[in-house]
Amino acid sequence: MSLKYITKSLSKTFILVLVFILTSAQRSFDGPIDLWHWKLELPNGYKASDWKLSNFQNDRFSRDFFYLDPEDNSLVMKAYPVEGTSKAKYTRCTLREQVQAGSNDVNWTMKEGGILQAEFKVDSITKNDKGQYLKTILFQIDGRTTAKQTKQLGLSKPASLPMIKVYWQDGYLKVVRKVLKDDGTAGDALLSKSSWKEGDARHSRTKIGFEKTKIRLEVKRGKVVIQINDEKPIVYRDLSTSQWYFENYFTAGNYLQSKQPNSYSSVKYYSLEVTHLGKK
Repeated sequence: MSLKYITKSLSKTFILVLVFILTSAQRSFDGPIDLWHWKLELPNGYKASDWKLSNFQNDRFSRDFFYLDPEDNSLVMKAYPVEGTSKAKYTRCTLREQVQAGSNDVNWTMKEGGILQAEFKVDSITKNDKGQYLKTILFQIDGRTTAKQTKQLGLSKPASLPMIKVYWQDGYLKVVRKVLKDDGTAGDALLSKSSWKEGDARHSRTKIGFEKTKIRLEVKRGKVVIQINDEKPIVYRDLSTSQWYFENYFTAGNYLQSKQPNSYSSVKYYSLEVTHLGKK
């Protein structure tokens, strides 16, 4: 074997090892949650994703809202009204799933399915003038039109609406979803926001309060299953679910539903993982 061949082989090996090390470093995150496939939005409108989040602990924009608590190895997400450029109705500190890191345009369909699993707790939240706790959205399954659907509908940008919202309210988890106003809706009308309305809410059987809680949201064609701790799961399997033709993505975080001065909420995440079943 010639020296030239050995040198060439070693060079290729070195390059492969270097690429592996750089990729691993780029995708390495300190803390309980791999943030590579998530996009962060803070109450002030600041956004960060993929490589930007790898250094979030040193990011001066996020330190007041998004940081690690070394005492219990949790990811803390805080929300309170602040001035900024956020277009959200209320104050939001949320993570938005990105199937392709750094892109909002690659999402998943009901056929492909998805599973979100998390362990969290609401650490603190203020009360309103009546002495009642405010509420915050912890999880959502959001829908939006694909590029093809958007063009087909003649829209300048994708239409979006949440399929499922999971609130913390009065110490319970409340699940709200979109349902069809008319079961006879068909075709392009299924992609119109005006065809959908908010359905009846479902609640956790037990009061979780400020305790650690586990949740699992499983989505597949024609069915959504929400498991809260060891309770009997909440299951949606009807026409509204089977006729959901939007593409989807998960969000998780702390979306405080208040503009009340001095309002505040803090949520801790101990684990957050998303998997997909893939195309069939």
